[in-house]
Amino acid sequence: MKTIPRLSLLLVAVLSISSCKAQHQKGPNPSTTKITTVKNAAENKLTGASVLAFGPDNVLFVGDSKAGMVYAIPTKAREVKDPIAFNLKGVDKKIAKTLGVPTSELIFNDMQVHPVSQEAYIAIKRGFAVDAPSIIVAVSPVDGNVRLIDVSKKTQVKIKNVRTDEFELYGRSSDRLNITDIDYNDGYIYVAGLTNGEFASTLRKIAYPFTNKQEAVAGIEMYHAVHNQKETRAPIRTMAFEEINGVSTLIAAYTCTPLVSIPTSEIKEGNHIKAKTLAELGYGNTPIDMITFTAQEQDGSFDKKLLIINKERSASLISLKDFANANTGEGMKSFAMGPEGMKIFPVPMSGTMQVAEQNPMMLTTMQRDINSGSVDLVSELKGAYFRLSNFDSEYEFPDYKYTETEPWKDFHNMVKPIEGYPELVKEK
Repeated sequence: MKTIPRLSLLLVAVLSISSCKAQHQKGPNPSTTKITTVKNAAENKLTGASVLAFGPDNVLFVGDSKAGMVYAIPTKAREVKDPIAFNLKGVDKKIAKTLGVPTSELIFNDMQVHPVSQEAYIAIKRGFAVDAPSIIVAVSPVDGNVRLIDVSKKTQVKIKNVRTDEFELYGRSSDRLNITDIDYNDGYIYVAGLTNGEFASTLRKIAYPFTNKQEAVAGIEMYHAVHNQKETRAPIRTMAFEEINGVSTLIAAYTCTPLVSIPTSEIKEGNHIKAKTLAELGYGNTPIDMITFTAQEQDGSFDKKLLIINKERSASLISLKDFANANTGEGMKSFAMGPEGMKIFPVPMSGTMQVAEQNPMMLTTMQRDINSGSVDLVSELKGAYFRLSNFDSEYEFPDYKYTETEPWKDFHNMVKPIEGYPELVKEK
């Protein structure tokens, strides 16, 4: 366990104080949790909600892959400054009660955290029918309140050149690949996905607030190390914008699993982009989410990180310093099954479906419990990247006593109240 970064004493103190303001039970009591019922279904439904992103003035962008639409929905929220942890086990049951459907009919598509309220905004498809509507709910870390988001005041834009050639992938419809991710950067919404044509992998650049300006198709070519060939078909699965070596850069990850860089200046109408492949995250895997944030190191310094949540592998943690150093080279050009290309630290976030930065100290994660099958909404500390309560650890055996030189006692005692288990703090 020596590879897990320790938090500084200052951070320990701050989090220990803030945890007193957090929930000291294992999430809010379901019998007292507020549930907002559906009063006007038309105000709460979308034809589709595949991916989410927040933009200027806390506007929520929603990508509808099936309809080929991007919506902008204004949000209002009360500011929460304290770092209050999510500890909502079985949040799918709370949401199902709100919508009046069984949990088996909920399909969770995406999650983002509101930058002011720290609420988790979750995009859900309500049922498996082709025309099943999508709902967006907000869940509060303060009291576990679940509320539906009114989408009636949305503005919208249709993306250009939406695919018309439907096909199936092992029985799964390909329409979910029309929009695989969206992100906002410097006055534009960037939309990744597929389009018709020889160069199917596409980035669309849409001005916001919405006008008639849409720099539509930028075909993307990249070297896929596992396949040992250049490809233009596969869409970006998840992406983020950062300044790398002084240049505004799009960082993107693909299925099976190239990690690439693209200068933002190259994303323009008609340009055929040649992305630089900097790493292979590991074969047989799909990246499902990506964020950047600043975290504390063992020596007390701070470093900006890239965290990639993977569907079939451990999450990948990368220092942006290492990413920037790799970006000065030519990139990968030969076969590799990964992880390879730069220093990639695997972190134990198996079962994580989505991740978002919640506040300067925490990440919000939406996890699927591998034992119960429930969907949980829980916070994790930056620098640790795991939940102590997820493990059956010998540290919690009744007869275990910490040694005088045990390095983890203070850390364990700090995180137990944050995770909702203050009664398990040990003095010895």
